[in-house]
Amino acid sequence: MKDSAGNTYREVEMEAEHVRLTYVAQGWNDTPSVRFQIRDEDGHLRQGPEIPLKIMGSVVGALLDLVTEQTI
Repeated sequence: MKDSAGNTYREVEMEAEHVRLTYVAQGWNDTPSVRFQIRDEDGHLRQGPEIPLKIMGSVVGALLDLVTEQTI
């Protein structure tokens, strides 16, 4: 799917809301990034962080470590 700016995005259902992941060719630091947002039940998007692709592996790794730590 494409947003109003022409960026490709995907949404994941989360109860009455959705997590929206948007590919942004030039993120806040002028590098390719993924923007994370919440789309509420009224369709409004909450502002979220843009994570540069060059550190995405580290972010996902830290997320997995965090979750794994909590389930041990």
